[in-house]
This record gives sequence, structure tokens and C-alpha cells, in this order.
Amino acid sequence: MPKLIESNKISNQYNYSPDVVSRLIEYYGNTRAEKIIKELKTPSRVFSIRLNSLLTSSSHVLKELEKSSIKAKIHSTINEAIILEVEGPFSIGGTGKKIIADKFACESVMQGSDLYPSGIIKLEKIKKNDSVVVQDKTGFKVAEGTAKMDSKEIMQRVKGVAVQTTKSIYKVPNLKSSHLYTDGLIYFQSLPAIIVSKVLEPQQNEFVIDMCAAPGGKTTHIAQIMNNTGKILALDRSKKRLEKLRSNVKRLGIKNVISIRLDSLTLNKKYPCLEADKIIVDPPCTAIGVRPKLYDNTTEKQIISASTYQRQFLKAAAKLLKPGGTMVYSTCTLTVEENELNVKYCLEELGLELKDLPETYGSPGLSNYFSEAKKTLRFEPDLHGTPGNFVAALIKGRP
Repeated sequence: MPKLIESNKISNQYNYSPDVVSRLIEYYGNTRAEKIIKELKTPSRVFSIRLNSLLTSSSHVLKELEKSSIKAKIHSTINEAIILEVEGPFSIGGTGKKIIADKFACESVMQGSDLYPSGIIKLEKIKKNDSVVVQDKTGFKVAEGTAKMDSKEIMQRVKGVAVQTTKSIYKVPNLKSSHLYTDGLIYFQSLPAIIVSKVLEPQQNEFVIDMCAAPGGKTTHIAQIMNNTGKILALDRSKKRLEKLRSNVKRLGIKNVISIRLDSLTLNKKYPCLEADKIIVDPPCTAIGVRPKLYDNTTEKQIISASTYQRQFLKAAAKLLKPGGTMVYSTCTLTVEENELNVKYCLEELGLELKDLPETYGSPGLSNYFSEAKKTLRFEPDLHGTPGNFVAALIKGRP
């Protein structure tokens, strides 16, 4: 009963799902569970971009960032990762007219992004150039700004910026319009996501499959590591997301990617003789580790459903993997059902073996759920300043 009371207290205080809170308490105890949720409600303290070594060098990117007065440094062990400074938190006033935006829009605006009509739920009557305050549905204020449209234009979903953000809780360097981005010299990617491709250890001239590839972060990083040699089969069933992947592939100067709109669960049936040296499985998940996350409504049913769905990808990938090949499984969530227990499924049901991973990349997985989980990696928001992520490398034994 005391655990339930504490779970409900934290859930109500931070507007987080009781099912999520109870799990975090089970894994980490009350104090750390609350600390992790506090971290998740803010941007990553370790905010990273990935430099594209096919087109540039770290020294060049650092010099260009310095010209824009952006503080940055190369990660201590990952040469492709550049860590940027995030400023804040800053206080937000309440004198402007109120605009209520949806969760995802608020999570972007609180980091300094402008607000677009599609993200607005409700607003007071405003005119162009009015001072406004952007808040989420709970009344939490994320930014101050200047209206660039009037109320009528916003509700008609006219294209363009609805609110130009002038002050946000946090300030993340905006590089989307910089030549570093447009010329394909950098890619926006979290540190754990960068590490996933490093853990895969793709070699030149190998054949690699990315089963849930769009928008292309891991696909393009693998191509970069392989120096544009070999072949990468990038799959996604979403036309819109696949278009984004193709755009990124072109922008980054990638030459060895074959992108196909296809449900990767059907790949083995369509091409039964296909075998890959390496496979990335980064399937849809409950995304509890994504930050900033102002609130979370994930339910027990959604967690179990996600875990079951992820096992279909793991089963399909195991069939596509060459004997001796490596599969890397990663998620951006924190539940054991979607992480350690899915790896246990791979070992017990799919005949795969775990590969040891460098602890310098994160913390060992939760081995109290099964002993070999210590060979997996967790990125924990309160310890590493990153989003919450999970990574495991699995090897297919030779016959």
C-alpha cells in the first residue's frame, strides 16, 4: 500500500501515467524514479549532433559553430558526436494573450522553436504582433512570443509561423537553417542513437538491413561508418517517413542505401534467400525515454502491446541474419517488457547470443530480470543526461 500511495503521489504531481511511475519505482525506487521523471520533463543535458565524416571534419564543424557563438565540444569517446550547450531553465511570464498548444508542439517550443498553426489547440482572440504566452493543456507555460498571424489565419491553418518564440524555458542551438545542416555536414541525433550504429560495428562492403529506418539517422550513420561501400537496405512502411529518409540520404551525400517502402515483417517471406551481415531493429515503442516529455499517458495495455509487436520484428530479423552475423536491438523507452525481457526472448526462443558491450557507453541492463541482461546497456536520464534508451547486440550462432 505505501508503494501505491507514493506512485499515485508522483503520478499526480508530474502528470505521468501511474503505470509508468509504478514501473520506474519498481526498477529504481521512489527517489530515483522521481528524479528520472524530473529529467524527462526537460531537454537532454547532453544535447548532441552527429557530424558527417563523409563530407567534413570535427575541426571544421567546431570552427563554424564558434563563429555563431555556439559552445560545443567533441564527445570524449565518440568522434562523430558533438555536444552542444543547452541554456536554461528561464522563467516565463504571463502577461501576453494565451495560446494552448498540443503536447508535441509545446515540447518543441519550450526549447526555442517557433509555433505553427497545426500545433495550436485553443487561443484567445489575437492580432498580428500581439504578445502571447504559449502553454500546454495543463496550464504549464513553455514560452513567450510574438503573433505572426491573427486568430482567423491560425484557425484556418494558414501555412507559416503562427508565433515567433522570443523567450523559452530552454534554449537549444537552432542549426536547421545553417549551412552546416543544409550542406549535409551535420545530422540531429541523440547520443544513445549515435552509439547504436557504433555498437553494430558495420564493416566496409557488408550488407546491412535497417528494419525501421525512417527518418534515416541510423541508416545514414551506418553508411558513414562503411564509407559509402557495401549496401544498406532501409525499410519503412510509411510513405511520408520514407520520403524524409530519402531527403536525408541525398542531403548527406549517401550513395549505398536502397530505400524501400515495405513492412519489414514481410521481408523474409518475399525474399526467403536474403541474408544480412548486420541488422538494426529499432521498432516502434512506448517512447517513455524521449525528452523533453511534459506529461505521459502510457498505459499497461500499451506497454504489453508494444512488447508483443517488437518480438515480431526480432523474430523476422533473426531469420534474415547470416550465421555469425550481428543484430542490434534498440528502443527509446524504459520498460523491462520492451527491453530486457525482449532480449531474454531472443536468447530463449530465437537461439541468439548476447555480445558484451562497453560500459563506457551507458549502464548495464537490469540483471535482476535475467542475469545476462548485464551485457545490455541502459541510458538513464538522471545518470547520463541523455534520453532514456536501451541497446543490446545479439549474435546468431553458426550451424
